[in-house]
Amino acid sequence: MRNLKILALLLVALAMASESAAQGRTKTVINTDSTTVITTVRVLPRFYPKHDLRVGVGAANFTTSMAADPEQWFDYDTQTSFRENMERADTYCTPRIFIGSYSLSYTYYDRRWLQYGGTVSFTGSTCWRKDSVTGDKIKNLSYYSLAVVPTVRFIWYYREKVQLYSSLSLGVITSFDSVSVTGDATLLGCSFGGRLFGFVELGAGIMGSTRVGIGYRFDATKKSKK
Repeated sequence: MRNLKILALLLVALAMASESAAQGRTKTVINTDSTTVITTVRVLPRFYPKHDLRVGVGAANFTTSMAADPEQWFDYDTQTSFRENMERADTYCTPRIFIGSYSLSYTYYDRRWLQYGGTVSFTGSTCWRKDSVTGDKIKNLSYYSLAVVPTVRFIWYYREKVQLYSSLSLGVITSFDSVSVTGDATLLGCSFGGRLFGFVELGAGIMGSTRVGIGYRFDATKKSKK
């Protein structure tokens, strides 16, 4: 259901993009004594290099699940002593809850079709061991991971108010006791708005299967006055 909502938002954004494309055209009508000539020319907005800052949250997928709860995917040595088993006899573990995948990214672009920068992503899950009688918390079994990935974003539809894009990221992730390689891909993304904008994405990787968020973009150079 959540994926369907994200897809619906993308379809709305595509409709906005079509309207934006229509508004970016000019029509010239020339009348003569015998004929009428109509020419339509697409006018692209002037481009200035920009900085792009984004904050987003993503839904769980296979990659985020491994990062937030690796014990369910890997065979850890869980042998315990008799004393530890006795201590656990009167305790229970709460359900493990995924807290989401949160990302902060920065990109720079000096051309319409390419942005490059980096992304920091944080994901995790919460779980507690509690006393069976009193319900008091005994041990924190939560798990957290932090990823740092260089990011390249390819813009294949550019307008001032609407952009459609895909992206690739590859870097490292740490659970604060080990480090491994991780990555992410945005299959289809759309940003809509001016300086302050929103975005929705469908993708795969450490930032989740579907992502939503807000961003802020600003010019890297001063616009010339005419």
